[in-house]
Amino acid sequence: MERGKNYLKFSLCLLLLLIILIVAGNINNSANAATVTNFKVGKMPYGLAVGKKNNVYAAISGFNNVVELNQNGKLIKNIIADWAPSGIVINKTGYVYVSTGIGNIVKLNNKGQILKKVKVGVIPAGIAVGPDGNIYVTSIHSKTVTKLNPALKVLKVFYAGIAPYGIVLNDNGFIYVTNFVNKGTVTVLNRSGKIIKVFNAQRKPEGIAIGHSGDIYVTNGLSGSVLKFNPNGKILEKINLKGGPYGIALSTTGSMFVACIYADKVVKLSRSGKVLNIYKTGENPNFILIDNKGNVWTANSGDGTVTKISGATRGKEFFPYKGPIWQDSF
Repeated sequence: MERGKNYLKFSLCLLLLLIILIVAGNINNSANAATVTNFKVGKMPYGLAVGKKNNVYAAISGFNNVVELNQNGKLIKNIIADWAPSGIVINKTGYVYVSTGIGNIVKLNNKGQILKKVKVGVIPAGIAVGPDGNIYVTSIHSKTVTKLNPALKVLKVFYAGIAPYGIVLNDNGFIYVTNFVNKGTVTVLNRSGKIIKVFNAQRKPEGIAIGHSGDIYVTNGLSGSVLKFNPNGKILEKINLKGGPYGIALSTTGSMFVACIYADKVVKLSRSGKVLNIYKTGENPNFILIDNKGNVWTANSGDGTVTKISGATRGKEFFPYKGPIWQDSF
């Protein structure tokens, strides 16, 4: 009888252990489960933006158009924008703003009609919507940031460094700009466009994003690193990352998603820089964003696709880097 009881206890323990392993496995699989899908969109897609219905807009530089896709990658609109569209943002009222290779900013309504074009410098390289609703555009060859209201009236043009490229704004309206030069920097400007700080950011910094605590994240494709700065410009972390880290987006949990343009992948990193996951994308992913459903998207200039990574995170990023990736100008 005693032997039978011991066997029953042993069997129950084995069953309990099996259940624990299955549950743990399911939790782990759930946490890491992601589906990667590529959608063909046209020659050389660069900028990406997400609209109110979580439709994704891609600027197709090689075909002079902007395409709107639903979450399943179905083409909703094909919009002729201007020559070589690259950067794209959408404001709260649904208007679409596109930077183009001939130096224009184009405003489109939700039907895809061009409402206005404004010259903003020689090859605009980055575009963002500020918390004030105004549009901010960097021009790498003009060394400027142009500030425009939603109607595309130029409000101010100010110097932002030798080669202003990526751009992002924080909640207070401060402007952060990467300068794409060998001894790269980040220029910080106040709401009036006055430079209040410049700090070193290694060789040719490109993408830039701001976290919930105000920390600044900068990608350096040629240096193979992601730098994390505090608001005063002190380096908190240097994360070595092979494959040309380029575009960067932050999730609400603090994870970093970095598009590696030379390795055809997106790397998910923890706040401390630990690699959490790697996702295969189309060729040469440059711009990256996270939509309101937590899907990660990249524009892949090498094979004319957009990649959707479903289930990689939850929630949109805080202050996404909205600039395009304009490779042809260098």
